[in-house]
Amino acid sequence: MIARLGEHGGTVRLNTPVRTLRDVPEARAILFDLSPRQILQIVGDELPSSYSGQLRKFQQGPGVFKMDWALSGPIPWKNEQCRRAATVHAGGTFEEVARSEAAAWTDRPSEKPFVLVAQQSLFDETRAPAGRHTGWAYCHVPNGCETDMTERIEAQIERFAPGFRDTILARHAMRPADFERHNPNMIGGDIGGGANTLRQFVFRPAARWNPYSTPNPRLFICSSSTPPGGGVHGMCGYWAAQTVLRRLGK
Repeated sequence: MIARLGEHGGTVRLNTPVRTLRDVPEARAILFDLSPRQILQIVGDELPSSYSGQLRKFQQGPGVFKMDWALSGPIPWKNEQCRRAATVHAGGTFEEVARSEAAAWTDRPSEKPFVLVAQQSLFDETRAPAGRHTGWAYCHVPNGCETDMTERIEAQIERFAPGFRDTILARHAMRPADFERHNPNMIGGDIGGGANTLRQFVFRPAARWNPYSTPNPRLFICSSSTPPGGGVHGMCGYWAAQTVLRRLGK
């Protein structure tokens, strides 16, 4: 991707903190792959108060608690199909999943969390030494939650894969605060760019005909705080780029 960018005259700058617009080279268009909070900190009074007020009201979603494991063997799922899947959603009944996800909007995380489990080393031998495996999993927790979910996550996997704990060689955990330290956009551990409430599904990050543009003609937003929100799709950036190209007459 970087090589392709270079072919079109683009450059990548690393280790260059941007705290105000003065830290950004002069440009006809500036695209923010940031949350509304970070955008407001950078732009100052470059946006009208009515629009800035909407960004300040932007609601964050639940946080996540993530586990990484080094394993002596594959996860011993009781269900044979799970042993052949790159990703497994371990949640139990529909009612259990619903209770777990509802708890992420309270101040108490679920005792039996809905856990998303990834086991790529089943299909990618470069993920672990020969004969070994890796795995990772996360569950939703209340935004900014400080509860250690290690035991609950491992118990939920053990429930559907008896003997899982016996395969663990080493573990590493990341709490919501760890995610925010790693990337300040992940406020309270929110990896999805903001809550997917009904309002923020329609108006994200603000009530505006084109959500990728701002009232300032050279400032644009391309992060997952714009439609269609967080996910492995790249459409936020795609539609933001289309908006910029139309604005510049390309």
